Amino acid sequence: MNINTSNISWSKSIVNLLAKKNIKYACISPGSRNTPLTHALIKQKSIKCISHIDERSSAFFGLGISKKTNSPTIILTTSGTATANLLPAIIEAYYSMIPLIIITADRPKRLLNTGENQTINQTNIYSSYIRGMIDIEESNKTSILKKTDKIINLAIGNQNNIPGPVHINIRFDEPLYDNNKKLINIDFDKNIILKKNINFKLPKFKRPLIICGELNYSESKHVCKLIKNLDFPVFADINSNLRHYKHKNIKVFYDYYCNNIKNPDLIIRFGTKPISKSLNKLLTKNKKNTYLIHPYLHFNDNATHIIRAFPQNILFENISYENLDSKWINEIENTEKIIIKKYDGLSKINNNEISVITSLLNKLTKNEHLFIGNSSPIRSFNKFTGKLKSEIEIFSNRGASGIDGVISTALGISFINNKSNNFLVIGDISFFHDINGFHVLKSIKTNLTIIVINNKGGQIFSSLDYANKNIEKFDEYWITPQNIKINNVANLFNLRSFKLTTKKLKEEISKISKFKGVKIIEVETSSSLDIKIDKKLSLV
Repeated sequence: MNINTSNISWSKSIVNLLAKKNIKYACISPGSRNTPLTHALIKQKSIKCISHIDERSSAFFGLGISKKTNSPTIILTTSGTATANLLPAIIEAYYSMIPLIIITADRPKRLLNTGENQTINQTNIYSSYIRGMIDIEESNKTSILKKTDKIINLAIGNQNNIPGPVHINIRFDEPLYDNNKKLINIDFDKNIILKKNINFKLPKFKRPLIICGELNYSESKHVCKLIKNLDFPVFADINSNLRHYKHKNIKVFYDYYCNNIKNPDLIIRFGTKPISKSLNKLLTKNKKNTYLIHPYLHFNDNATHIIRAFPQNILFENISYENLDSKWINEIENTEKIIIKKYDGLSKINNNEISVITSLLNKLTKNEHLFIGNSSPIRSFNKFTGKLKSEIEIFSNRGASGIDGVISTALGISFINNKSNNFLVIGDISFFHDINGFHVLKSIKTNLTIIVINNKGGQIFSSLDYANKNIEKFDEYWITPQNIKINNVANLFNLRSFKLTTKKLKEEISKISKFKGVKIIEVETSSSLDIKIDKKLSLV
């Protein structure tokens, strides 16, 4: 900012604009250079501010808020390396199409490359992972407010713009806390989401499939209506929010047989790429027959046919089942039934990931929220979870699928969802990776039950092809078991902690979840059971 410009009044003008755009939450990390904006935000009554000492955790917490609300969250930091710590969450938001408004305070340009303390080049620091960026150091405030308004609309997204993170870099000169002068206001642009129906004429088919990757809860309801209009087998990921529907065509154990499926001639996709590697291989082989229906995913998908529309705006035409290969459909149905029987038997054996999953899911009730951590947990839930008994809402960070920020994202979701219970299932390495996220509990109250699957490190690596190659120091540099005790982490942050077997988890989970605040349950797993198929499947 120009030294003759009031930092306080300018910051108030920006915050007033954010409030008028109906933005409700701001995650703020401490610092000096961002003082004018911090002051303006905490004075704005319509914006709830949350204090975070760790910028990385702050950004993931805001990501969780935006996942739940489908609305942008403000993330505010001071200058220097504080800005760099936001990058992991920004990457996740970019690929997950989650709106975030990143505001970084900065020093004037004249101080760059002069040895000035805490001064780095912050312009375009997130360049590959944002929808837009503005660097503010001008005297024409009205013009800059209009640019700020447009950048906020980019974050929100519409029919032409993909939702996601945006970056506003604001340069403040000293004195930072200066005289309050006249505020500037503008008539802001309304972010209009254009809606129009699209008629999709189906090509002829004999062996059709529907494949559903990650969908938010609202999207899943519209997709379910479309599924009911198409009598096709549906392969639904755990994070598609479709597995609680009782529709007969929804299949959940496809990971065991999709590599045997031959020659599907029509695949309709909803949501992101699926979790299963085998299912993704099937999509790669049949790319020319695949149609992805999504308004935004063209920016990050290789489907041959992409129909840029919201599911609720699609009208299917030319649905004819006269050439349907009933034998092929029936074999998928029968194979699913075989695996369900085997799954029911394995779910009764204790202290493995299948028993953890069934112990939890059998107790969850309608409208409760479940966040599933990355690496082994999300794959296990996807592979081993049958049809859900209750209509729960499921979340995950599958944009870039990192293990960082999982606790913080789940805390952000649970902070918003105070009407029902919230659960997080996380691996031990992911848990230790984000324990700084618990510092926010000094600023907020929330209810979250965390189940830590402790299998002594990143055991997902032991399942990979090269794990049995006798690689030197494989445990030390791949599995990375930790000696930190989980109950010591709980004690550090004054949280309730429990260590249970899966049998006890089944008995105690409902009671533990009723305690107020954040609770940590450690479940040690020793075996890695899997469902074995007796015969080679041939879905021809």
